[in-house]
Amino acid sequence: MFLFRLALKNLTRHKRRVLITASIIAVGIALFLIYDSVQLGLNRLSFNNIRNLETGHLQVVNKNYWQKRDKVPLDNLISEDKKLMQIINSISDYQAAAPQLKFSANLNNGIDELPVVVYGIEPNKYQQVFMTGKYLIEGEMLESGEYEAVLGKRLAELMEFKLGDYITLVFRNNQRTFNTIDAKITGLIHTNNPTINNNFVYIPLDITQRSLNLENKVSQIVIRLNQVETVKKTKQELSTKLAATKNDLEAHSWRDFAGEVIAMSKAETAEKVTIMGLILLIAAVGIVNTIILSSLERIKEIGMMKALGLKEREIILIFIMEAAGIGFIGGVIGSFLGGIFILYLNINGIDLTSLIGNVSDWGLPVMGKLYAVWNFKAFIFVIVFGVIISVVASILPARWAAKKDPVEAIYGNHN
Repeated sequence: MFLFRLALKNLTRHKRRVLITASIIAVGIALFLIYDSVQLGLNRLSFNNIRNLETGHLQVVNKNYWQKRDKVPLDNLISEDKKLMQIINSISDYQAAAPQLKFSANLNNGIDELPVVVYGIEPNKYQQVFMTGKYLIEGEMLESGEYEAVLGKRLAELMEFKLGDYITLVFRNNQRTFNTIDAKITGLIHTNNPTINNNFVYIPLDITQRSLNLENKVSQIVIRLNQVETVKKTKQELSTKLAATKNDLEAHSWRDFAGEVIAMSKAETAEKVTIMGLILLIAAVGIVNTIILSSLERIKEIGMMKALGLKEREIILIFIMEAAGIGFIGGVIGSFLGGIFILYLNINGIDLTSLIGNVSDWGLPVMGKLYAVWNFKAFIFVIVFGVIISVVASILPARWAAKKDPVEAIYGNHN
């Protein structure tokens, strides 16, 4: 207890130096916490957009189709038969399912053509699985059996279309012969996913199947669950049931489709570790500098303590406790500063579109408002780690000070 009181007294002796060193640590910790919360918010927004607008939670596809899915093939499709739907409806945590038939086409406005991905959908089922309909900014969703289309507002502007215009989709059917679909634009959407806004066109599934000569065939059946947390378990359950009765089919989770975004998230985690390493390095330099200066100023005091019987390890412990105090103060101040900024971002968010323009250029399926995410584990981590790095950084200079000969120290020999 005596050593602790002595260390506390030494901390208050040089308040300015302690606050400067603690402030350096605090700024680094605050920046780390803000970066961590923004990254988590970006990941959450990206993953939600992927699940809610593109992939659902699970998809059932043909095994051979899965291997070529990036090319949007028209072979190795599946039939939406009664037996398959019974299997899907029987899985735990099931909420809804919707078939999709995807194919590539050229969008023609009479002058120019642009490659797009076309989704044949059943509007009612589709809106039970996806939230695309909530992003309608003009018109309404399409209806089955009608030659109607919904596309992104940005894509429409690029091709100089407006609500009520007719688009022409030029494509090859499954016999590799050219065909076209003329459809009236009944709705324009503007989602938080720029890929959808720029590249996707939605038309009724029955019109798609008829035009492609693929009656009752779909590319995949997309499934929505009640909770995203059950995706892994439900995927295993569905895979087991498919293997028993439909062994040419397999189940995939949204994570299987979001490989690039997840890889980017892991890369950002590596960047976060690097940033934390730099912060700790700066903190270590500050702590070493503070301990050395403190020991030089108190060299005679150290000699007196040793002459009075204090052991080297006790003197080292005093310096270590001082360093731990500086690290703790820096961690608390940094957490407070970071928390204020995170609170602001959590309430008001960041408008990514106005901040960095077209986010699709960054390879991220996000736009609109980004909100920070509270990560209370990170707050505890930075405070504890700040104390640990301060303690570790103080050991060598503390040992150097404690090893001074008491006689030489009392007479001011600093060698």
